[in-house]
Amino acid sequence: MSAEIGRRSRVVAGIDLSASNLEIARRAAREARRRETPLVLVHALGIPPRPAGSLRPANASPELLISTAQWLESIAEPLRAEPDSVQVSTRVIPGRADDVLIAESLTASLVVLGEDRGGVVAAEVGHRGCSPVLIVRPEPMPMLAVSRPGRKA
Repeated sequence: MSAEIGRRSRVVAGIDLSASNLEIARRAAREARRRETPLVLVHALGIPPRPAGSLRPANASPELLISTAQWLESIAEPLRAEPDSVQVSTRVIPGRADDVLIAESLTASLVVLGEDRGGVVAAEVGHRGCSPVLIVRPEPMPMLAVSRPGRKA
């Protein structure tokens, strides 16, 4: 019940550097269109560990943040150009992919992911996240929906 407090109608797509990122974005756009909700493309930007002896955590360089944001926008632009497009926004968030996507699931109606190597991120988001998860897989099994108990996918 408390997870519903911050719930917004939006579809969140976790976009990584894999070759399937365009298919994940397209599938998420179809789901957003079907639900008549905005789409947010999210990329979790890994940050380096804290330097030894430093009291401050390491941060991604501004150049890396800017280039990553431009790359993510290049994935969003074709979706925006479609005739029946939905509102598409992008977010680059420093952190671990599972942590970032679990946090994003708190305010999403659906999280769309690719299947990462070993399935660790997808399993964590499916288990600990607050929204149903749609995992886009390469052929021959193109998708798998994982829904939390009491939720509709």
